[in-house]
Amino acid sequence: MNEILIRASFKILYPLLSAISLVFFLRGHNLPGGGFIGGLILSLALILRFLSHSESRIEKYIVNYFPAILSLSLIGLFIVAVLPLFMGKNVLTGLWTTIPLPIAGKLSSILFFDLFIYIIVAISTTRAYIEFTKFSGKGRFS
Repeated sequence: MNEILIRASFKILYPLLSAISLVFFLRGHNLPGGGFIGGLILSLALILRFLSHSESRIEKYIVNYFPAILSLSLIGLFIVAVLPLFMGKNVLTGLWTTIPLPIAGKLSSILFFDLFIYIIVAISTTRAYIEFTKFSGKGRFS
């Protein structure tokens, strides 16, 4: 297989998959999709970027800051889950505002919950790929 064609197609697929990931994330609390599927698509975009580049700043960032990103996202999930208790509602009850968002509908706690899931899934899946390729020594074209 020709590496030049693969790298050229990755340059087109990376921004396309990133945009699709964002759409799935934003539409997820009203339609099928959401943080999990959006995070998987973003992870795929990042993995394709790693395949087409031998050294990546994104890869170094993910490896170095993985514990901090994961911890902050889990703390955010906990806050979003427990916040309805302070308003006399059950845990994980959606809290809605009247602030409209272009694609997502209205601003809500569900959107923030999806955001933290999006980050956790994207970072964790990408980090797993990075570790597996380091372990096996395969998974790059360069």
